[in-house]
Amino acid sequence: MPVDDRHAAHGGRTSGTEVPVAVVEDATTAEHKAWLKEMRGWLIILATLAASVTYQAGLNPPGGFWQDDNRHTAGNPVLHDRVVKRYLTFYYFNATAFATSLVIIILLLNERFYKSEAKVAALTLTTMVDLMSLVGAYIAGSTRDMPSSIYIIVLTCFLFVCVVYISRVLPNLCFVVLFMVPGLFRVAKKGWLPVTENLKNRVASAKKREEDEEEAEKKGRKKNGCSCCPCGRAFKYDEETAA
Repeated sequence: MPVDDRHAAHGGRTSGTEVPVAVVEDATTAEHKAWLKEMRGWLIILATLAASVTYQAGLNPPGGFWQDDNRHTAGNPVLHDRVVKRYLTFYYFNATAFATSLVIIILLLNERFYKSEAKVAALTLTTMVDLMSLVGAYIAGSTRDMPSSIYIIVLTCFLFVCVVYISRVLPNLCFVVLFMVPGLFRVAKKGWLPVTENLKNRVASAKKREEDEEEAEKKGRKKNGCSCCPCGRAFKYDEETAA
């Protein structure tokens, strides 16, 4: 009998018992949402820090203010009257960093804005512009000659490259260490080390694959792969490396 006919046969009444529909999210979706939420927290921290620093620097610029009216106006920035180009460079960089920080904070207050990965990526890029403006304001406010400014720019770029490289290498290095030192891995599983759950699962999966292969070898199966060094043995059982 069709659904409409059964509904009419019961006098237009439906059953009072409804089957609830449970929406089940897979692990990838849950992990992605957790990542977006964590990124929101870090972006708010960076934006708040930049807003606090630039606000203070705007009210108290390098060199301070004139305190009297002797051949200048009291309350005007000293740096503006001494080296106007340097002051304008500081002012525009500092104002850009301050305004960008406020925009980022306001946007992150809206929950819908950080649920999209593309929007979070745009906010991350905006935060980088914010921090680079902060560096520019620092250079203009703290250095008096071009060599010092070039030194700070080169140092900032070098440290940025180092941080990016370390962020790519550090997870694999931590994986090798935890795989090679079982005692350290047990400590990490208890939560006594700042190790992510993803890395713990990665090491546990690699150890499980190692145990399965050792058990297979005991049954007379042929050993495959190279394990000439502990690091190679760790990556041999790593699912991410195999993928």
